[in-house]
Amino acid sequence: MKTRCLPCVCAQTILLLSAFAAGADVPLADPWRQPYAGEHATGKHVLALWTFDGKEPLADASAHKHALTLRGAATHADGRFGGCLESNPGRDAPHQAIVRNHPALSPGGPFTIEMWIRPRADFQTHGDCFLLDKKYVAPSDYQLILRSRDKTGLHVLEAALGFGSSSSSFHSRPFKLEPLKWRHVAFTYDAAGRGSFFLDGRPWGSQLVEGRKGVSPGSHNLVIGDRIGSYYHGFAGWIDQVRLCSGVREFRPLRAEMTSTRAVFLRMEKASVALAVTNLRAEPLGKARATLSLEGHAEQAVPLEGLGGGQTRQIDYALDTSLRPGEYELRVRVDLGDEPPLEEALRVRIVGRPCGGEFPVVMWGGYSPESLVQEMGRLKRIGFTHVLGLGADSTRIWEAGKVVQAGSDETVTGTRRALDEALANGIRLAASLSPASRFRGQDRFARIGPDGKPNNEAVCAAFGELEGFCYNVGASMARTYGDHPAFAAALLHTEVRDHARPCYHPHDLEALHKATGLDKPPPGAGRWGADYARLKNFPADRVVPDDHPVLAFSRWYWSEGDGWNRLNTALHRGLKSTGRRDLWTWHDPAVRVPSLYGSGGEADVISQWTYSYPDPIRIGLATDELLAMAGGAGSPQQVMKMTQVIWYRSQTAPQAKDGRIPATAADWEREQPDAPFITIAPMHLREAMWTKIARPIRGIMYHGWQSLVPCDGHSSYRCTNLQTQDELARLVREVIRPLGPTLLKVPAARPDVAFLESFASQMLARRGTWGWGGSWAGDAWHVLAWARLQSEIVYDQTIARRGLDGYRVLVACDCDVLSQTAARRIREFQQRGGLVIGDENLCPAIKPDIVLPLYKRTGRADADKAALLERAAGLRRQLDGRYRRAVDTSNPEVIPCLRAAGASDYVFLVNDRREYGQYVGRHGIVMENGLPSKATLRLARAGGHVYDLVRSRALPSRQEGDHLCVDVELGPCDGKLLLVAPRPIEQVRVEAPPELARGQRGRIVVTVADAEGKAIDAVVPIELAIRDSEGRLAEFSGYHAAVAGRLDVPLEIAPNDCCGVWQVEVRERASGRCSTAYVRVPPPPGEAPATRPAPTAADAVQPNG
Repeated sequence: MKTRCLPCVCAQTILLLSAFAAGADVPLADPWRQPYAGEHATGKHVLALWTFDGKEPLADASAHKHALTLRGAATHADGRFGGCLESNPGRDAPHQAIVRNHPALSPGGPFTIEMWIRPRADFQTHGDCFLLDKKYVAPSDYQLILRSRDKTGLHVLEAALGFGSSSSSFHSRPFKLEPLKWRHVAFTYDAAGRGSFFLDGRPWGSQLVEGRKGVSPGSHNLVIGDRIGSYYHGFAGWIDQVRLCSGVREFRPLRAEMTSTRAVFLRMEKASVALAVTNLRAEPLGKARATLSLEGHAEQAVPLEGLGGGQTRQIDYALDTSLRPGEYELRVRVDLGDEPPLEEALRVRIVGRPCGGEFPVVMWGGYSPESLVQEMGRLKRIGFTHVLGLGADSTRIWEAGKVVQAGSDETVTGTRRALDEALANGIRLAASLSPASRFRGQDRFARIGPDGKPNNEAVCAAFGELEGFCYNVGASMARTYGDHPAFAAALLHTEVRDHARPCYHPHDLEALHKATGLDKPPPGAGRWGADYARLKNFPADRVVPDDHPVLAFSRWYWSEGDGWNRLNTALHRGLKSTGRRDLWTWHDPAVRVPSLYGSGGEADVISQWTYSYPDPIRIGLATDELLAMAGGAGSPQQVMKMTQVIWYRSQTAPQAKDGRIPATAADWEREQPDAPFITIAPMHLREAMWTKIARPIRGIMYHGWQSLVPCDGHSSYRCTNLQTQDELARLVREVIRPLGPTLLKVPAARPDVAFLESFASQMLARRGTWGWGGSWAGDAWHVLAWARLQSEIVYDQTIARRGLDGYRVLVACDCDVLSQTAARRIREFQQRGGLVIGDENLCPAIKPDIVLPLYKRTGRADADKAALLERAAGLRRQLDGRYRRAVDTSNPEVIPCLRAAGASDYVFLVNDRREYGQYVGRHGIVMENGLPSKATLRLARAGGHVYDLVRSRALPSRQEGDHLCVDVELGPCDGKLLLVAPRPIEQVRVEAPPELARGQRGRIVVTVADAEGKAIDAVVPIELAIRDSEGRLAEFSGYHAAVAGRLDVPLEIAPNDCCGVWQVEVRERASGRCSTAYVRVPPPPGEAPATRPAPTAADAVQPNG
């Protein structure tokens, strides 16, 4: 179990808002300073009370009559309120007052233990003392222990609680215990993991042990003043007024507590926190005031005079988040005048703002707020920046019919605690929102067929009221969590369009007619379109009008008719309703649809998941499809790409039908023979990552936490390869973090090879990859990659909008049917000298310049790859002399991808050379092990200086004609990112203000330059370390990108930052050059800097004499 400190808060500027009467609604403090009587002695909440007074000093003064018997202890007349219990330890023998076990003495809910104690004069010579024990060594009931003093002379109270199978301990703050002085001690437990201590009515420490509920009842007797059994540890002193109560009792004269739902804040964030001060006495306060100080940085008094019994005064604090990142303690001191002041310590954490240009690494998975908190350590270790795990109570919002709180009070509290924990760990959380999916299985919103019968598995997303509902869900999330910077993103309606089918509600048919003039879907047309071979009078050349009925219907259906794009837009707009510009939305799987712009509606980002088998480079196909889709979006849209951490067992390492496990089986097949989903091989994960980041995407995602790391409980996702998580952590640490800001700043270099994914062929010939990449068209894309032809996917819409200008080659595989516009533009392209590569399925109206022979995979990975490599080699031979590549390699299994920024090129290389291994290789379906490769890179440019951005070093190059050539070596399934700059990097300069006082702002300017001092026209990765005078890393230390060779970073000195000389270290990660600058932070006026006298001896540690 994980123990957590009490959530805390601090503030600097205070505004007194109000005081309101809570009256009887606020439980007042028990009168612990006097003998308990009346309701405080015999009330229903009092389970037992021993006062050691009167003629029967061992009697229970409560209504339950749990009388004591003595075993080594004795009663004494000189107690706190009359008599008391006296213990006299010194040997291993009992010194006890015993109560026979009874169910009432084992409260299953919240409870409170309290007593008065007075140590003897020789108390400090004894060790640990048991004040009360019903637990002994069992995992049940409770103990209250006074631990022996430490080296500073302070003691600690410990409460040990048993929960059936295990126990947890809670500890107070240290305190001084003087001999012969009476002190009141109390412990409360809320039956939800929170244990709290009180010393003389003052809060004295609190912890939360997550996951704990009520204590388990045990069979031991209750013992006061000693341990139940040997070794005995009696209390050397006197004990009085021991009370056991149900419920959490109150002892403070006043209570100061945080009422805000946040305790972690970003530096420089505009934030405030609310504090409530409640008078727990029956009488009004006299001349009382609260004084608040934030570790010496602020002090302000708030008058509390006249605050009535049970009344609460709300105080609002504007936090000074300009303080340096760290955890802070706010001390609330309430001076009551007639008694010692009350002090409460509350805490708040300020975290540094992230460096600009963080490259998102998203864990896509369903988590509860509780599990998010528990897994935060592993998520952070691997390197995830974002985690999917928040949600909305869509039923609650639907029933309200308006924007409301997105969950119950309990859910919201737990979620905001998870958001705080995430922010403190540098992680952001995302919400998974599929509100309209809640109606699946209900007749009210079910799609209906032409026969009028409902399909309960498919929601008709075109109902008007669903649009408003989706907006309300998004707006409710924004209103509930939008103030928290850790709430960073939201997934919109995942995996919903697979269930959709054409719908025949009156509103569907009316919308169809309005958009297309059609009264109903054409005969034979469904979500997959129609088969042209079944259509009468279909043109022999397979060229159809752009408004062919099947195309018109399908275009309407997939862009707006099924309703999901519109609902995504409504949900997106609701999430943006509070003005959070940094909150981004995404939709996936976004290309499990035909090639038609608009998937995802107005989502900021579209994504798609891909299984890496049989060939990891296939992830590049789905990435290119996403880029094509986003390129035609109606609003600006970016792309992220997900790798599935899970592999289908049936598609990679199927079980034998007879269930037998051969001797050649991998260890995991023996250990987890029933695993339906296994872990992606580490080398596949590595190659897939390099393949997708070679494209201009904005982040990477992974799904399948239970396959990535071992988890408790049963799941169909199994962790069968422990190396995969370490490989992902390494890739994030060595590639994504250092190069991420640069990746976000380097755009694509537009290829001159177009790969047509024809909507007409998809809707009239049942073609297309549909995001899976498993068709011949997908394999044709692989052939292009192995032929080192970097291509850009184009749609029919692309050709209609901007033609084929700028392309030199068009690849049209699985393009059986073309629209009239596409066919005309392709013929015009050929007439201008463009080359068309087609297959045997190509529309007869187009005569290809090169025919790429069809191939159907056999399921044997090595044979299939060899066959496709042979086609790639044949294609290269036919293109030789007719086409000049911008980038090429001498090895078909070293695949290049070119991007460019300014006058510089960025060449990604991916090593796809693989063989069968011992993980799944024996099945012959996947080659999972990588092999090293060598190649010569040829870049069509005159001159340049080459740098390896991962290893931070220059590479030798040579000019061969009009090509720049570089010899490279790549590790198994590894990748490279090479920067080719027009001029050599000879220096890196860093400029910083020579002096900045606390509270002042300045700029750090970095320039990556040539020998003449001119900035390099490139985006260069930068590592920046800003260290204060004690060596502590300051805000904005980390990874950056110098665009056009320049980087400008703010330096904001906090009011409590260290004075002295700060060091600014810069390392550019192209050539590895470094530079340093220094900034002095002077002490405030009137504060002399600390100085040391110069040593007078040669050895300053051992003075002279």
